[in-house]
Amino acid sequence: MKIVLIILLSTFVICGLACTANPAGPEDKTWLSPGKVNISNLKPASSARQDITIHNGNQKTTEFLVYYRIPDYVEEGFVSAPVEAPAWVMISDKSFSLEPGQTKKVGIEIKLPDDTQFPEHWELWIGCKENKESSLTTELCSRWLITMVKSK
Repeated sequence: MKIVLIILLSTFVICGLACTANPAGPEDKTWLSPGKVNISNLKPASSARQDITIHNGNQKTTEFLVYYRIPDYVEEGFVSAPVEAPAWVMISDKSFSLEPGQTKKVGIEIKLPDDTQFPEHWELWIGCKENKESSLTTELCSRWLITMVKSK
């Protein structure tokens, strides 16, 4: 019984350490987190800010681009962001290099004007990809689901 308890405790400690070492993703893969951001009760003339984290899983220094992206599809009940939306999205660092295994937070802020009609539920994407000339490039996206305050 003591041996089983010790094994279970050891497994729990090892798994706990492994999970806290890098909770967002593996070291040897390139990833972006979070994959989905929900912003509720946004109203005209207000703003919302969220960081995304990008990790370089390549074995070489890599330059990344971060940008506003029109969604390929939208969540059920949502529509694509208004055509003016790219002007409302501020990205703190649009181009940067990461060493192998390095991770970086990038601030994303949505600043809404007060003179625009907004859909009640809309979606935009923040894209990230390697800045390279290649026939094959992987693009990672964070989906941003925006819910506006209901008009009375």
